[in-house]
Amino acid sequence: MRLALADVPKSFTRRDGRVYLAPRLLRPRDLRDELAALIALYEAWLGQRRADFPDDRPAELIGDYRLARSLSICLGDWYSWQGATWPATASEAEAAALAQRGVTSPTALRLALYDFAQASSGGYLPGAEREARLDEFAASLGVARATLDTLLALDDLREARLRRITEMPPDAAELAARYNQRAVEALLTSASQVEWRVTPEAARGSGGGLGAVIKRICFLARRIGVNYEVAFESVEHVARGDLEERRPLARVAERPAAYIQPAPRSLDAAAIPLIVTLYGPQELVGAPNQYGERLARLCRALLGYRRAAGTIADGGMSGWATVYLRGNPFTFTLDDRLLRLLRAETLEAETAALSDDLAFDSQLERQLYEDFTALERAGETAGWRLEREPEPLLFGETILVPDFALTRDQRRVYLEVAGYWRPGYRERKARKLLALDGAIPLVVAAPEDARAAFGALERRYPFLWYRDETLSAPALVTTLLRAYDDYPARLAALDLAALLGEVERRGRIAPLEAQAALHSFTRGELARTVGALAAQAAREGAPAPEWVEGLGLCAPRWLDALAEQARARVEAAGGRLPLAALGDSAAGEPAGPLAGQSEATLAALAGRAGLLVARASLFAAEVMTAERAQADAEAEAAAEAAGSHLFAAHGVAQRGARISRRTQPRTGVRRKTSGAVWNAPMIFPSASASDESSDEGSAAPLTAPEDER
Repeated sequence: MRLALADVPKSFTRRDGRVYLAPRLLRPRDLRDELAALIALYEAWLGQRRADFPDDRPAELIGDYRLARSLSICLGDWYSWQGATWPATASEAEAAALAQRGVTSPTALRLALYDFAQASSGGYLPGAEREARLDEFAASLGVARATLDTLLALDDLREARLRRITEMPPDAAELAARYNQRAVEALLTSASQVEWRVTPEAARGSGGGLGAVIKRICFLARRIGVNYEVAFESVEHVARGDLEERRPLARVAERPAAYIQPAPRSLDAAAIPLIVTLYGPQELVGAPNQYGERLARLCRALLGYRRAAGTIADGGMSGWATVYLRGNPFTFTLDDRLLRLLRAETLEAETAALSDDLAFDSQLERQLYEDFTALERAGETAGWRLEREPEPLLFGETILVPDFALTRDQRRVYLEVAGYWRPGYRERKARKLLALDGAIPLVVAAPEDARAAFGALERRYPFLWYRDETLSAPALVTTLLRAYDDYPARLAALDLAALLGEVERRGRIAPLEAQAALHSFTRGELARTVGALAAQAAREGAPAPEWVEGLGLCAPRWLDALAEQARARVEAAGGRLPLAALGDSAAGEPAGPLAGQSEATLAALAGRAGLLVARASLFAAEVMTAERAQADAEAEAAAEAAGSHLFAAHGVAQRGARISRRTQPRTGVRRKTSGAVWNAPMIFPSASASDESSDEGSAAPLTAPEDER
């Protein structure tokens, strides 16, 4: 159970015109005997009624009413007042009688008593008749009077009994640590924002520099659903107690969601402390305490990240929260002294639990990530890869944490999803993009109804407009290809002569490796690059390599050798082989380059080998030599001739008995006709349409009815 801010003992100090707020926290040796006595009181009261519990006794033991109330609330994690379950002490016969009459709870029993009083006494039981009427009511239900009195008050809180809900009671140290955590949480829940100051020294022991620390903070903020901003600390400052309040520069990083990539400039190179401001969606929910629970949870996680051994150096991260009490702002300092009073193992466990799942700022970004990765697996993204959680990027005095990063070859483009619809958010986002002024390759995805806010930025960034909360992954690929088409530069950077030599030496370069070597990611780019290789080969007087789908970039001699192997396999099988079997390897031999290839690739190779492909249906294809095809045709002709003579001997017309053995697909469509005359209107009648034919059985002229002429 969360503590209310009014329940937490607090102290106030004023320094330099500011009012500082601090909760009363228990140090390791504070009130150890008193806390043990309070726990012993709860243990002695197990199984006793709530009405008999001495409510003033905790305050007498602790010596502070407000602190005792907070400790009693914290003890609710180990103890609970629980009422008896229905039907309590009633016998089986009484429980069955009540169930037969539909009375299954104290509320239903009181309603039945009201109906009884209404019917017998007009809804009111006089004092002189009350006991007799209650006895009569109990008899009508089939229960004893004592059972009736017990069941009527069964859900009364005063009748609840104290139970321990854990196996073991807490000790004084555990209770003190739980109180300290809940007290800090109560203050942070009423905070409008929390600012963390991260110094360059904080990266010692993190293994990834200051950028890794900031990325981790941003990840935890996104995981819990708290907005944030990142900015450098200004040189100008005024004293703020033991911390320094510095006026930050323009904050241009807010809510991230992307992947790890090296920044154009390292944050560590700046050697300036960073200010990470955490805040909730004030525009959406209003009062701070409505989103303060998420903010408090994030600060607990950050304290656990700070406390983890070797993660952040001592003094490397400190902060302060703006807490509202009775409408007035107060400053709550988060420093090493506070951290020492909190249980490290609990904080670290909570931080680890938040790192298990992938987190997204919105369902829109989750849907985009899933759709794009599905396209990537299918090879339909033109070589672009979508990456999450990029490092913070530093451009001058501007820090940017993009939503996504897209990479292809040596090109990196960032994606910013401006999906939040509040006007204030759009205004801040537009200011940040203007501050960047096109300094980085960036695609902005924004809803159609935000054109008024972001339309002026279309001259600086390519925009991907979407509607209905659906961001299309294919549309993103199209936008990238249109805005960042660097194919001419990639083609100019190729060493065509070296590529020709490598293909000739190896014989074949597999498709994925070939695409990477050619720096080509679409069919159009591959065709142009292979054409450039052919032109280079012509200048050198060398054979031009060929691109075969499924095989990759192949030297002609290697393809000819593979075609000869395929022809030898068909000839060894008697001149006929299923097309799919052309890619199978012999028993005991490793899989060859044709293993798993499509029928189109196998058919192209068969044609190169001078083999014929015949299809008996859409699902069955055979490859055969020309000699075998000629022999099969002659055998079929002989069989048809023999069948014609046989049918003629039985008086059957040869034309009607002829059986076609042609393979699919057929060249024509057979149509059944009748001898009936059919008149149909003609839009464009021929010149001879009016001529009547004298042949018997011929069709009548096609003339239009009178109403259509």
